[in-house]
Amino acid sequence: FYLHFASKEDAFRQIVESTLARLAACLDAEKIGKSVRMTPAEHVARWRADDLEMFEFIWANRRVMRLMLDGGGSADFGYLINQFADRTRKQAAEALRLGVANGLYRHDLDVDVASMVLAGGRDRVARELVRAERKPDLPTLLATLQRVCLTGIGSARLAAVVDRPVKKTVRHARLNVGTKHAGTRRSRSR
Repeated sequence: FYLHFASKEDAFRQIVESTLARLAACLDAEKIGKSVRMTPAEHVARWRADDLEMFEFIWANRRVMRLMLDGGGSADFGYLINQFADRTRKQAAEALRLGVANGLYRHDLDVDVASMVLAGGRDRVARELVRAERKPDLPTLLATLQRVCLTGIGSARLAAVVDRPVKKTVRHARLNVGTKHAGTRRSRSR
């Protein structure tokens, strides 16, 4: 062991770096760039295939991934995960910019916010996956994740309200958190 590694920490760092390199291959910027130049149907299929490849890898390596996502028991390794997360978010932002330019995504999309949501959502799914006792139906899970990302969670009625300018939809209201008094109610309207 010590012929190849100076310490256990060095060995774990090598494991983390090689695992992150494999994950980075799943999120390769060139592959994503090609995907946004496809037809919408091809783009959706490619996105699902790429996500499935990545999350199958995460599942197959869930014990190592769990250690990595928990920082490896040392602050010395957390920066590697953070660097990977930052790079992933930047790649997502670039892919979204290309997708906007190619008409796949809304022209008014804030790619910086959207990339944070996408990266955060995938991170959360990965963290839940590595703690699962049984393998979930990954194709169905990832199709649901994709549907939420591409179509949102709101109904058409809700979307109509959200798309209005903020000044017209938000009234200034007092928040009455914990202000109920015995026998009285405070009004929430002005």
